[in-house]
Amino acid sequence: MKAQNLKSACIKTLSKSEIYDQKEFNGVTALKTILGHENKEFEADFVLRGSDVSCSASVTWYDARESHESRSEFRLYYEGNPVMELAEPGDNIVIGFDRKKILTCILFKTHDDEHQGHIEQWTPL
Repeated sequence: MKAQNLKSACIKTLSKSEIYDQKEFNGVTALKTILGHENKEFEADFVLRGSDVSCSASVTWYDARESHESRSEFRLYYEGNPVMELAEPGDNIVIGFDRKKILTCILFKTHDDEHQGHIEQWTPL
């Protein structure tokens, strides 16, 4: 998989709510390993694998339950962008840092040769 050029990457199959409703990914352990346990903002590169479609967009890593004393629920919110506008439920998304330490999100469409099938939860690569 081309995403192996990313450091500490993980993969998941996109759901309808992550694309259309919330524009954010729930940050379970695999994402926390990459992004940490502190709220932060990044400029991220979004890439549609196998095409010339790419862009930079702001993302925010935050704890949606920050005010709850015993519960944590991290999420990665992304700005609308040309790559994610092409995303559909069932596509794979790979997130990780590239060699220049830029957060990179690579979209693999279901018809892509390197699409990994349905992956319910964030899985390290």
